[in-house]
Amino acid sequence: MPERYLARNPDVAWRVYDGEAVILLPENSSLNTLNAVGTLIWEAADGTTPLSAVVGRICEEFDVDRAQAERDATGFIEKLRERSLVIVSETPRNGAQEAT
Repeated sequence: MPERYLARNPDVAWRVYDGEAVILLPENSSLNTLNAVGTLIWEAADGTTPLSAVVGRICEEFDVDRAQAERDATGFIEKLRERSLVIVSETPRNGAQEAT
């Protein structure tokens, strides 16, 4: 499977409170709150970090096997993509995006 890279939608506003990301998508005023694993994925979605590295961090920080982490991360990322919160590509983007 080719490597994938996640980039946050540059139009969203987000902050991390008590270890959980809170994301506002202005186009429809939807508010999304992520748990610790989701927040790890969200913070790594800089367009330059490969998904395989993110999965490795999940395995280390949450003591989960790689196959399970890959399945769960892939499903979660698809939900973020469907909500227009992230862009998924097979090539890295130039530069990282900052929290707004």
